[in-house]
Amino acid sequence: MVSDLIPRVRRGLREAWWIARGIAGERAYEIYLEHHRREHPGEEPMGEREFWRRHTDKGDTDPGARCC
Repeated sequence: MVSDLIPRVRRGLREAWWIARGIAGERAYEIYLEHHRREHPGEEPMGEREFWRRHTDKGDTDPGARCC
């Protein structure tokens, strides 16, 4: 039974890490790439550096629901 527990704990930790990254906004570029592949096939997506620059700039100019 212990041998079944270890893979389940590992899977749970991976899922928790994935959720935490989503909440913190770290998955934003991955989500952008998924959207871009789906909605703009054949077009080159922004590089990660450019994406984060625009993402940060947008947060500064349009804070939306951000508290600060």
